[in-house]
Amino acid sequence: MRIPLQLAIIFGICVVGEILHRIVGVPLPGNIIGMVILLALLCSKIIKLEQIAEVSGFFLKHLPLFFLPPSIAIMGVGDDILSRWPLLLSLCIVFTLITIAAGGISTQFLIRRQELREARRNHSTGAGGKR
Repeated sequence: MRIPLQLAIIFGICVVGEILHRIVGVPLPGNIIGMVILLALLCSKIIKLEQIAEVSGFFLKHLPLFFLPPSIAIMGVGDDILSRWPLLLSLCIVFTLITIAAGGISTQFLIRRQELREARRNHSTGAGGKR
């Protein structure tokens, strides 16, 4: 009985995302809105990870299967893609570099933040770096 309930939770959140997209007119796809809602619910502990762990694990385990339909659709427009390969290649390179830079900047920010937090903790306890 747990798996149908977990599926209902995930699909219900997905439906809410679709409703927000169609009725309210949020300019994001409904599935993306649903994932953001799920993230917010998980972060706020309204939904606990254990409540959706089995179904989520199944989806993650079979994730490559979900890429088959878009891959086949891309094959159907292969001639269009081949005619624009220089543009697509340059876009892939640019966005890869942007992603690497954003990941590096985010990592540096989080490391500095953690170091400041530890320094404050050590200063307030008077430990001077020793525990």
